[in-house]
Amino acid sequence: MGLQIDILNKFLKDNNITLNSTQIEKLFQFEEKVIETNEKFNLTNITTEPDFTIKHIIDSLVGIPHIPEGAKLLDIGTGAGFPSMPIAISRPDLKIEAIDSTEKKIGFVNQSAKELGVSNIKAISIRAEEMPKDNKYDCVVARAVAALPILLELAMPIINVGGLFIAYKATEDELKDSANALKVLNSKVEKTVSLTLPNGDNRCLIIIKKLGETPNKYPRNYSQIKKKPL
Repeated sequence: MGLQIDILNKFLKDNNITLNSTQIEKLFQFEEKVIETNEKFNLTNITTEPDFTIKHIIDSLVGIPHIPEGAKLLDIGTGAGFPSMPIAISRPDLKIEAIDSTEKKIGFVNQSAKELGVSNIKAISIRAEEMPKDNKYDCVVARAVAALPILLELAMPIINVGGLFIAYKATEDELKDSANALKVLNSKVEKTVSLTLPNGDNRCLIIIKKLGETPNKYPRNYSQIKKKPL
């Protein structure tokens, strides 16, 4: 077991991402914590190498070049800390909050951050639709959480005008079902970034910019969002 250094270094070089040895060591230590804790309660189904490095660590890092410098960032549905912890380790300039409805996972993220000395992240147990609207972010990310129209309704109300939402998806196919949500929520697709992970899996970052204030009635109750997406 252990972070696949060669695979990680090649990815970093190919994507012009610079990490120092301390940051890489912390990524390795975080992996160890996830695997160790996973024996006590379920954090992830991916526990073998090289899958862990590729599908958790590297996949979390693909968004890094697109996050504005010094941004206040929110990770919706962080689970065991992906992508929030690898981003926090790699981008100390960011102020990160990570949310999830499972308190055990939130406790794990906060404890790991404390033990690893990662001071720019705080995890909170709350549902995205319950987030206070007066606490807005420069950038919101979400990975493997829900369909894009649902994510847009959860994310856009808590993003500053001019801020970004980065959805981690396999392809951009979900955009075809998101045109109405984009319009209603005063947002537009800034760009999509497609790449291939080292194992051949497709990854697409759908980067959306908030153009104006979100109508106050959003987000709706989650049961309404899920039953009738925008």
